[in-house]
Amino acid sequence: MRRKLIKHFFLTLIVLIVFPIAGCWDTNESERMVYAQGLGVDYKDGHYTVYLQVINLRLMAKSESSGPGGAQVNVEVGHASSKSFDKAVFNLYKSAQRRIFWGHLSYLVFTEDALKHVGVKATIDMLDRYRETRYRIWMYATKEPLSKVFVTTPILDMSTALSRLSDPKAAFHQSSFIRPIDMRELLIALDEPGHEVIMPFISISAKAWVTDKGGHDAIKIDGIAVTTADALKGDITNDYAIGFRWMSKDFVRDGIEVKSKEGSKVNLVIEKLKVKVLPVVKNSNIHFNVQIKAKAVVLVLVEKVNLARLATETEKEIKKQVMETYTKGLSIDADVYRLSEALYRRNVKAWKQAEHNGKIPLTKDSIKLDIKVKLVNGAKQRGEPTIE
Repeated sequence: MRRKLIKHFFLTLIVLIVFPIAGCWDTNESERMVYAQGLGVDYKDGHYTVYLQVINLRLMAKSESSGPGGAQVNVEVGHASSKSFDKAVFNLYKSAQRRIFWGHLSYLVFTEDALKHVGVKATIDMLDRYRETRYRIWMYATKEPLSKVFVTTPILDMSTALSRLSDPKAAFHQSSFIRPIDMRELLIALDEPGHEVIMPFISISAKAWVTDKGGHDAIKIDGIAVTTADALKGDITNDYAIGFRWMSKDFVRDGIEVKSKEGSKVNLVIEKLKVKVLPVVKNSNIHFNVQIKAKAVVLVLVEKVNLARLATETEKEIKKQVMETYTKGLSIDADVYRLSEALYRRNVKAWKQAEHNGKIPLTKDSIKLDIKVKLVNGAKQRGEPTIE
């Protein structure tokens, strides 16, 4: 009897061990799949064209010695077209050699044509519904051909997982020009007044870096694209976009060149920035008091200058840049600093009375700037040139 009980016990134990193992039989082995890294959306002649960049996982782990087999492929891009976005993706599957895993999708690039004609609705809706994709997908816009954007790889043969597009915060912490935005923030921006989203506008800088094998193209941030869910309003690039950084609450640091009263050019680094937007409502008149407080460090100084006057000139330059970006935004009917949302948060009653299509009318006089710059660090490091 005792022997039978022991036999039954071991049989039960074996069954309990085997059943959990059986649950893994239908899983996909990681080395037998390809991993989506970047997705591009273009639109021409009534057809969507999707571009898919797949990541080479072997580049994630650096080996001390490279094995045989010749040159290594850093990136591979597939593309397919159809009259709808979802059909274009399924047409892409037809040429895929293995199952595509979307859980590592890092960034999404819209062409200017796609934003103008079809907006972001269909693409974002599908990505939001699909079980494998996540909300931490970085959003970009461009005029460049996506076939070129997706084969522009990082320098030093780094993995594409460390590219400017898939890991934008690394560069943003050193130079806070345009803040990166992910899919979660895009959905929030389109849902809140004034129902516009601002995403980084990228381009290809030809031969920006040089290696022992020749020139190396690089992705760079040119400015911003302003779009609704349905259509692109316009883009603001180059010098017209540089004021955007001074209104960003996520600002970390960036440089600014100022001409002093003495006539020399002084380069400074703004390291700390505080921004407050305060709506002021008087009857039907609405304007916004914007307070910007910044701390600056002198980066390059070739001759002695008056520090108090230098701080004043820095304030004037920041004000000029903020207003240029704001005015450029007004020319494309865009609320680049999201002033409508600021009023909505603080005084929803006034917002309801003034709003039209989700945002309030803005003019050049709707914004009043109060900028204070404090020069930090001390003595010769700050006030005098290193070499007289």
